[in-house]
Amino acid sequence: MMSEKTGYVVVFGCKRCGKCKDVCPVGAIYEENELAKIDFKKCTLCMKCIDECTNRSIIYME
Repeated sequence: MMSEKTGYVVVFGCKRCGKCKDVCPVGAIYEENELAKIDFKKCTLCMKCIDECTNRSIIYME
């Protein structure tokens, strides 16, 4: 069993390109205050958004 994770953090520098939102298979990414945000209840930690972010704005924190 995987230990409990704190999830993703979207750091300052998000350019609102929408790539992370498009690649998320569960629709966990939304925009708020002109930055991408992660809905932790939906997020499955697949890491696709991290791979997709060309600006390296999304990092995973344990």
